[in-house]
Amino acid sequence: MRKIGIEGGRRVALASLAAVAGTGFASGRELTAFFAQLGRCAWLSAVVASAFFGLATGLLCQWARRCRAASPDEAARELGPAARRAVLALHRLLLALAAAAMLAGAARMGALALPMRLGWLWGILAALLAALLVNLGKLRALPWLGALAFAAGVIWYTALALDPSPTRIFLPGETVLALEDSVPAAVALGLLYGAMNACVAAPAALRFSRGASRPLRAGALSGGMLFAVLAAALAALKRGGRTLLAQAMPEVLLAARWGLAGFWLCAGFAFFCACCTLSAALAGLLPSSRPRGMLNVINRP
Repeated sequence: MRKIGIEGGRRVALASLAAVAGTGFASGRELTAFFAQLGRCAWLSAVVASAFFGLATGLLCQWARRCRAASPDEAARELGPAARRAVLALHRLLLALAAAAMLAGAARMGALALPMRLGWLWGILAALLAALLVNLGKLRALPWLGALAFAAGVIWYTALALDPSPTRIFLPGETVLALEDSVPAAVALGLLYGAMNACVAAPAALRFSRGASRPLRAGALSGGMLFAVLAAALAALKRGGRTLLAQAMPEVLLAARWGLAGFWLCAGFAFFCACCTLSAALAGLLPSSRPRGMLNVINRP
């Protein structure tokens, strides 16, 4: 019987996408901050962000294969002692901030969706349990979660974009986009978005880099998949108009057009993306998540 699996390069791309699902496109607020506020230049920023994310992921995999690294600690071992400590400390700080943000998102979804006292705490516990289970399985499930996050993200935002019904926003005033049509801002924000998410995805990409025979191709696939989700999300945000961009959670207002079903779909999508990113962040923070087989190869004289 043929065993069902995912090719090495696709594993890198899907695991990387799962790692950035929570920080990259879960709530819609990050999409407003980095892209939608730029007006017509939003598409330029999305192209720059996706290209930089894919390039960084591909180069990281190429470096990992060359030095036989399976974790950020091992990838940085060729740096000097001081530089290595500084780089790893900054990377762990970013992962810790990402994990904290995902736990806060899970708490918010728990408080909104669970009809019980301390719903926020149950949301945190459920997200932590899911992330720990993924790490106990040595991240083997992460590429499959990435495939689900990719499909869910494209379908979710495409459906929101195709719905012609108006978005109800009961707030007076007019939204002015200070960075509208600014090419320098689009390039700068795109690079910042790509770099931030590449750092969050680094533990997942390194974990599967050994199976990617063509690292740069895996990076190109990562960037292409991220752009597909971003394109659908930008189309959905455009459907809500400018006033939507000033709201804390624009995705919620878009989903409100579907009533109770929209609420549950929105909450479920946000919680799932938070669990994916939390799993990848913990992989970089917990030393027990490193694959022992790779360590044996590295330590072999």
